[in-house]
Amino acid sequence: MRKIAIIGGGFTGTAVAIRLCASVPAQLSITVVEPREELGGGLAYGGDDPDHRVNGTHELLVLFPDDIGHFARWYEAAGASARDPEARAESGVRYVRRSDVRRYMNDTLQKTLAANPHGSTVRHVRDRAVGARRVDHGVQIALASGRTLEPDLTILAFGGQRPSPPGPVTTDARSHPGYVGDPFDTEAVSAISPDNAVLLVGTGLTAADVVATLSRQGHRGPITAISRRGLLPQPQGEAPDVAALMQRLARPMPRFIERHGERLTLRAAVRALRRDMAAAIAEGRDLKAPFDEARDAAGWLWPNFSETEKRRFLRHLKPWYDVNRYRMVPQTGAIVAAMEQAGQLEFRVARLAGLEARGDRLEAQLVGRDRTTTCKSFDTVINCTGPKTLSDDPFVGALCDLGLAKRDSMGLGLEVDGDGRVLDDDGRAQESIWAFGLLTRGRFGDMTAIPQIAFRLHRSLPALGRALGGAKRPSLREVT
Repeated sequence: MRKIAIIGGGFTGTAVAIRLCASVPAQLSITVVEPREELGGGLAYGGDDPDHRVNGTHELLVLFPDDIGHFARWYEAAGASARDPEARAESGVRYVRRSDVRRYMNDTLQKTLAANPHGSTVRHVRDRAVGARRVDHGVQIALASGRTLEPDLTILAFGGQRPSPPGPVTTDARSHPGYVGDPFDTEAVSAISPDNAVLLVGTGLTAADVVATLSRQGHRGPITAISRRGLLPQPQGEAPDVAALMQRLARPMPRFIERHGERLTLRAAVRALRRDMAAAIAEGRDLKAPFDEARDAAGWLWPNFSETEKRRFLRHLKPWYDVNRYRMVPQTGAIVAAMEQAGQLEFRVARLAGLEARGDRLEAQLVGRDRTTTCKSFDTVINCTGPKTLSDDPFVGALCDLGLAKRDSMGLGLEVDGDGRVLDDDGRAQESIWAFGLLTRGRFGDMTAIPQIAFRLHRSLPALGRALGGAKRPSLREVT
């Protein structure tokens, strides 16, 4: 029996466990190390707030690329659709609750195990990987509880971590009862007094979700949201052609690359995208389509950018990319628009230059676009800067210290090969350590959405199966 340790039990880690059980014709003993109570959730889908929805139609929640309707069928059969009539937008498209994704992943895992003819098992260990040691067959994993694991194969599948405090926040401010450093802490957000003056540091989807939560709680006080550029997530736009999207993702070469070439500089890629957008405008089409085609090509474009170009993208273009990439669902958009129109919610172009505790309030120093600084007092300040990168994760650090892994040059994750094998300090791909999902952004460019993660995993399954001693063609047909 081959022993596998999956570090991280959110969508990616649970998807790996499901696909391995369904695809590898051998008995596997899989241990998923995940501190949360349930598998399948992680930071993105681990909460239960009914106003937090997936920022894409439910038809895009693809776990099995060869059965794109699997989630939609489960959603109806499980009664989730009946429990959440507000999921259906005016366009007829459903934007489901994030918690339903977690339930789907749990249910699918149990059904996959029940149907597995080889007796594979999945054990959930509520713990954290914090250290590593070289052993003959790979790596020994040290857990926070003091226990150790010695798998035949280790798979890193953890995603975004809770946000780090912005640099200008003083130690006293961080410990102040009015400072909410974790916007995903439902208890802290629910404890906010409805009359409090609130500052949101960030104007992306995290901030939008917090606004929706405060609205449901009957918040009456003023809310100010700031970001350096004042960019807001774009609306969803036209309902996507899901079948066409799946065909795009399955293509050996993205259409954007076919039109414009593979070895583009960053400047050339941006110019090509602008030409595609101009053509869409001239033809009366939605601008989302050309942007999505460029996004699909990220895995081709990103490796060919120079280090300077990658840093330029992260510093100057990423905010623009993100508001087009991570779009706001209509339900949340309506709440945000109503609060802004009523004058309760204000968006400001400003950066946080300082945050200090002043008695029972917090004083923020805000620097505007004209570089003038204003001081404003708030009852509550919520860090909505979004999930942090993974460079300071202790297990990643331990692997790098041992030379078993190396961080990519941009600090986005780890260096991997085209199938997901982690590269050691000498650049050699290792058969005993793999990575999927967010950790592989340095190689594939954009690896945060469910379809991209699912397709990348699907393509890697044959190689992963060979590393485990055999594989067959991955298919859902084994799971009923």
